[in-house]
Amino acid sequence: MQEAEGSDTVQEIAKLPGLAKAQSQIAIPLLVQDKLVGVFAVESEKGNAFDELDSMLLSIVANQVASAIDNARLHQQEIERSAQLDKAVDDLSHLNETLEAKVDDRTAELSRALEEVRHEKQLSEGLLNRMAPPEVIPAMMEDKLEAAKISATLVFTDLENFTEFASGMEPDEIFSRLNHYFSWAGDIILRYRGYLNKTNGDGTMSLFGAPSGNSTHPTDAVLVGLALQSEVHDHIPLSMRIGINTGTIATGLLGPQNKGLYDVLGDAVNTASRMETICPSGGVTISGDTYELVRPYFDIQSLGEKEVKGLHMASYYNVKSLKPLAMDERRIDPSSRFAEQCNALAKEVHSFKKYTFGMIDFTSIQSRDVSLGHNEAVATYALALYRALKESAPELTAELSEETVLAAALLHDVGKFNIDANRLNERAPGNQERTKLRAELLENTLEVIEKIGQHQIAPTLRHFYLFEETGGEGAEIDTLSELLATADIYDALTAPKIYKGTPWRISGALEELLHLPHCQGAERPVFDKFVEIMRPKDAAISTTTKTEVMFR
Repeated sequence: MQEAEGSDTVQEIAKLPGLAKAQSQIAIPLLVQDKLVGVFAVESEKGNAFDELDSMLLSIVANQVASAIDNARLHQQEIERSAQLDKAVDDLSHLNETLEAKVDDRTAELSRALEEVRHEKQLSEGLLNRMAPPEVIPAMMEDKLEAAKISATLVFTDLENFTEFASGMEPDEIFSRLNHYFSWAGDIILRYRGYLNKTNGDGTMSLFGAPSGNSTHPTDAVLVGLALQSEVHDHIPLSMRIGINTGTIATGLLGPQNKGLYDVLGDAVNTASRMETICPSGGVTISGDTYELVRPYFDIQSLGEKEVKGLHMASYYNVKSLKPLAMDERRIDPSSRFAEQCNALAKEVHSFKKYTFGMIDFTSIQSRDVSLGHNEAVATYALALYRALKESAPELTAELSEETVLAAALLHDVGKFNIDANRLNERAPGNQERTKLRAELLENTLEVIEKIGQHQIAPTLRHFYLFEETGGEGAEIDTLSELLATADIYDALTAPKIYKGTPWRISGALEELLHLPHCQGAERPVFDKFVEIMRPKDAAISTTTKTEVMFR
């Protein structure tokens, strides 16, 4: 009800609940935990309609109504709270999705930027690698590369009649053919730790031993020459001339300050170029200085002397191939039983290696410590020894096959492909370094044989490496491990190695085998048989094992 403005009358603005002519009313407060939530009222048009019992009953009803109202309010509050939480979850999810999208976008942006940086770095490194060996690039970038004198070997190559071959070709075809040829040649040069310093038309000049020198550069260079000549016709239908010389050269950056390139100078460079000029078609011509360093390893033909402009009379030689085992009198005495069958056995080993392990470039692995032909020699010795034992002591070889013997002999040290060449060629490593190197070599070798499916020889190789560490002292090993150890130790003693002095005499190496701890105080038919087939005809080498004196 409300009084009208400027008037004494009352206007009804809301109709109150209840009876219009109520004479009796009972009102009961609705309380929940002492909190008023409403009023429960009952009216009647009769006077004095309610008594004490009515009041009691209505109080009970009122309490129930109060509880129902409170529960309804609580339920409504929960519904509202749940709706608020749902909205908050939706808001957070949307925010999370937005953040994730922003993070993804930012990550993608950073990835693109990183990829661009990597690409630019690769381009820069590629450009720098064209200018200098990788080892000197850090010094070049800091402008700290100094001129130096080093001992190195230089290789010059030239394709014969390339001008006639390219006549009639379009320029892009000429460049395409040459770039393919240079890529192939560069891969071979890099395989043997060389650096393709420059190209000149269809010719190349590469360096071995740069920038700081190493002990394998003369043999590395000759191996590259042989590899190039053996494969050149697969890449271009022309013959090649190759000239090689070893000597002292000056190295450093040469050219204007903003266009300097790594280059070399000296008489040794000129001599190598002259060797290429006088090289016969398809040959690998080396100077006298290179010849003195590589002659233990290769089959070399003297070409006499020739007057070379600027050099007066110069000796020069043609490298035909790696020295065949049968020609190497440091390893094989011509009067031995083995010499009679060496060529035939070597051919069998070569055939087995080619068709079974074509995925392994043994020569490039052997070049790392100049153990050229070592794996093939060990396999040839082991095969001869296996066959000799099969006749004289078949019980020792009953569980072996020739294939297993050859596989173990060829693969026994292939893991050195993954070991730094300087460590392999260290002349006097300490015991700790020697033990560490042997462990790494075994681990790497086991990884290789696992990858190529030859895991069955792993136990033999573990026994073999233990034998070489201890000389076989205090351990009984299987026949295959003995075969392998005998052949490997013998070749290590008799073959030339750059990290040791003069190779042993054959008789001395055979006697050393019999002095191993493994051969003391017991019969060792594997070692005795090897001495028997390898010893020179007139050599007096006793294979009788003395009984150890235990009491005096």
